[in-house]
Amino acid sequence: MKVFSNLQKGVSFFVLFTALLTACVNHISEEEGEIINNGDIPLKFVADIHEVVNTRVANNSFEEGDEVGLFALAGNTTMQEERYADNLHFVRSSNGEFVADESVYYPDDGVTLNLISYYPYQEEGVAMGESTMQVSVATSQNEQADYSHSDFLIASKEDVLASKEAIALTYNHQFFRLKVALVPGEGENVEDMLSAKPTLSVNGFYTKAIYDFQKEIFSAYSEEKEITPAGEWEIKGNRLVGKELILIPQEATVGYQYIMLEAGGKSYTSLLPSTLQLKSGKQRELEITFVADEDILMSKVSGEIGDWDGTETDQAESVTLHKYVDVSKLTFEKSDVYRVLNGGKQVAEICKEYLVTPEFSSQAIVAYPMKEDGSVDLSQGIVAQLPGKSGKVHGGSVSWNMDDNSLTYVAGNLAARNNVYVMADGKISLSVAVADNVLSVLALEDIVRDVRGGMIHNYPLVKIGTQYWMRDNLETALYVNGDELTKLDAVTENAVGYLQSDAEHYFYTANVALSANFLPAHWNIPNWEDWDILNAYLKEDASLLKSGTWLPLKTGETAQPANNLSGFNAAPVGMWVEPNQNIFEGKHLAYWTLDDTNAVIADDVFYLKSDANTIERSAPGVEKKAFAIRCIRK
Repeated sequence: MKVFSNLQKGVSFFVLFTALLTACVNHISEEEGEIINNGDIPLKFVADIHEVVNTRVANNSFEEGDEVGLFALAGNTTMQEERYADNLHFVRSSNGEFVADESVYYPDDGVTLNLISYYPYQEEGVAMGESTMQVSVATSQNEQADYSHSDFLIASKEDVLASKEAIALTYNHQFFRLKVALVPGEGENVEDMLSAKPTLSVNGFYTKAIYDFQKEIFSAYSEEKEITPAGEWEIKGNRLVGKELILIPQEATVGYQYIMLEAGGKSYTSLLPSTLQLKSGKQRELEITFVADEDILMSKVSGEIGDWDGTETDQAESVTLHKYVDVSKLTFEKSDVYRVLNGGKQVAEICKEYLVTPEFSSQAIVAYPMKEDGSVDLSQGIVAQLPGKSGKVHGGSVSWNMDDNSLTYVAGNLAARNNVYVMADGKISLSVAVADNVLSVLALEDIVRDVRGGMIHNYPLVKIGTQYWMRDNLETALYVNGDELTKLDAVTENAVGYLQSDAEHYFYTANVALSANFLPAHWNIPNWEDWDILNAYLKEDASLLKSGTWLPLKTGETAQPANNLSGFNAAPVGMWVEPNQNIFEGKHLAYWTLDDTNAVIADDVFYLKSDANTIERSAPGVEKKAFAIRCIRK
């Protein structure tokens, strides 16, 4: 904690931070005191919070030992500049007062102060020259202390002059609260539901982020973990209520976040509804209709986002985890790769992929088990279906050699199977006996969640051979840390930024492609070894990569075929070349490619054109060209 002497008269031994707290947020009133410019008057604070709802605080009040931090900014200075008082530490005493470790006086020259206070206190505060702080929610919110410290509050007041009266501050919630209620469906009884002692957890949300006090935004989300909510179930009306949790405001992805419910020895899953918006200071109640039936579908979602004290409700029915994955219900629209989960742990992977051997080629839906280290075992795949093929040709085995990226395929002799089973020992099967120990499972699309600033972009995946690729080109105007890329109108020497075509395709300069702060974690720009592996596996047939409409280079000519059987989705977005700009849209496609050091642009880049059915190479011309970027997982 620092108090800067050039902005104040002195530091004494004691400051009283009186907090009259009866609830959690909202409006307060300030009584004007006598305003005098006297450096002998210490800063004092009082908080009056309306009784609204229970959150982090027990009985709608702060508890003894609760800690808050305070920043004081003089005049027109900002958080990033020198602070009049830096991260003053206040602790609530047994008599209800907030007492500071040290005291700070008002300026004696009549300068006003801007006050910013926050809960819970962090010793490291905000670094000098910065305005950001890492914030988080606990994963074990069923523990009272963890739940309390998950509630991030901020109070601020501007243009404060010296006053004998305590300054009133209003603390506002910056996070989002989700309440969960269970409603008995047809044939169910609320008392029986309670006696089953249901437990639940919420999955798929980031638990850490960076908060910017100056911009008042969240960014740099991280650590996606399972969260156990606070509270105990009780019967109110014909519902079980009492469970709630606090989440960092972030984008909810349909089909990605979910609630796991255990009741009566069975596991159930409720996918979170599409209308759920996690906004600062807001709350939402999710009402799950519970039916102990294996054929329950998701219900409609209704209602709008409410204030922290709102009562609007989202509705969703519980979905029982089946003892199988029905691949006929997997759309593969958002990704060609699905994660198969049991109890929140991945136990298998199902891919729609293109299988190629010297004697055989076909799209296939393949299920793979997991290794003990949590990675996918690509040597033990089973083909559930060969889409478009009839007869007893399904059920084949797929084994990939990771050393030479080769495929060993043994043809099947079964009819197409819809159900894929995961056994308790981790093996995959297309049929089971009554005595088999089969896991209850849920299949969810596997996607790349690219977090940049406060934005989350979801990219689909596709598996081709032993490689995993993004199924779309990278599309972002931000670095990973949230800083903006420069939008360019032309490519010039040493330019750093991106360009967009009329169709809003993204093209990046070489300096951006090589930036260490640009690519999503665990994803890389491919080198020529990666392209060569892809090309060799597909037998140098570029039509398997191409998607969309490819136009002839010249009038009267014919474009080569584009069937996209591999799922790579290489659309002819063109490239940006000065002085001609993006004149190649519909005819060409080029991707930045690295050399074998993975540190510089290769002498040639990956290149497709409409009049050829092969992967070409093109001179990069790094000072006058901008290309699209496609990422590979490494």
